[in-house]
Amino acid sequence: MDVLVVAPVREELGQLEGDVVGVGPIVSAIGATTLLQLHHPRRVVLVGTAGTYPGGPRVGSVIVSRRMGLSHGVAVMGLGYVPRAPEDIDGDPALIAALGLPAHDVLTVGAITTDPALTRRLADGWSVEHMETFSVALACRRAGVPFVAVLGIANEVGPDAHVQWLTHRDDAQEAARLALLPLTS
Repeated sequence: MDVLVVAPVREELGQLEGDVVGVGPIVSAIGATTLLQLHHPRRVVLVGTAGTYPGGPRVGSVIVSRRMGLSHGVAVMGLGYVPRAPEDIDGDPALIAALGLPAHDVLTVGAITTDPALTRRLADGWSVEHMETFSVALACRRAGVPFVAVLGIANEVGPDAHVQWLTHRDDAQEAARLALLPLTS
């Protein structure tokens, strides 16, 4: 298999051939690891919807992941710490170039951020929030498989995120799927 397209949920795949990794950092890591062992792809692309931090890409745009990281809100707020936090992962340069999309830094979190103070803290050095990108990237890195995420921006991160996501998710999903045509056709 050349390119394995994955998404957190079936709806984000639409008519694309691909598979589901599941929702959230832990479930998607396990799902991605299982799919890598099953399919042995040469490359992996995650497609989905995401939120934009202040100063990030506009709602309605589509981005490709340049750098991917993992954050825990309790640590960012100074309420806990993470020993031996995993290092950030860079997206595959060849896939980034082939897609020709604006490249952004994507932060994976364990829950959708709705608190304005936490949003400001998480936005430091990151422009996009997504709950599965880092986990799938880590599974791919450990398997030696090139990876990027292609994400349609459906909402601004913060208190209105869910209402905005409900309003824009269908268009964001479709835009992300269309952006994959250079790799899937």
